[in-house]
Amino acid sequence: MSARTAMSLTRLSAPAPSLIGALRPIQATPQMASKQLTRLSSTAARSSPVTLDSHSRPQAQASSLPTGLRAQSTTAPSDEVKLDWNSFFKLRASRRRYSLASSIATSFASTAVGAQIISGQDLEALGGAVMGLDPFVVLGLATAACGAAGWLVGPVLGNGVWGLVYRKYKPSVNTKEKEFFDRIRRFRVDPSTNSISNPVPDYYGEKIGSVQGYRQWLKDQRAYNRKRRNFIA
Repeated sequence: MSARTAMSLTRLSAPAPSLIGALRPIQATPQMASKQLTRLSSTAARSSPVTLDSHSRPQAQASSLPTGLRAQSTTAPSDEVKLDWNSFFKLRASRRRYSLASSIATSFASTAVGAQIISGQDLEALGGAVMGLDPFVVLGLATAACGAAGWLVGPVLGNGVWGLVYRKYKPSVNTKEKEFFDRIRRFRVDPSTNSISNPVPDYYGEKIGSVQGYRQWLKDQRAYNRKRRNFIA
């Protein structure tokens, strides 16, 4: 009986170390869990700026959209057609022809209409009221006045028709014309020293019809200034 009891005791005492070893991991798990929590917190703290940057990028893009739209609106191409100086002078000459033709047409029309209206009036009474003039003189003066009125109205009508025909070039012509007259005002001579022997050469630049004509106009202005200096000297 003593040998059997000794063997049973050894069997019972043998598993005790295994139980102690099995309990060690259970006791060490809270420390490992705390270490894992600290690691997770440190990684979360490191990754937080990245998430802020990622959220801030759409805001930056959204804020940059209006500036892009403004840039597109400011760089939009204009509707004006670019003209060189020779094309500008050709269009300017065509506008003068339209004005001249319109003046002739309106002058004839106003003269005809005015003559028809005046011929139906009592010219003797009208002539007597106007300083006792002859009726035929009154008729001639009235007809000439009607023709002059039509001649003055003609350029307005002609410029309107020209603007409709060349409406695509009208803004560019206006821009070029402003620049042209700025040049004329800058380089033209002083008319205060005008004389019969040295007249002012084309003060308003109306005779300029091409680039070559403009260069000749500049030469005429220099020649006038040379004559004026020599005359004063």
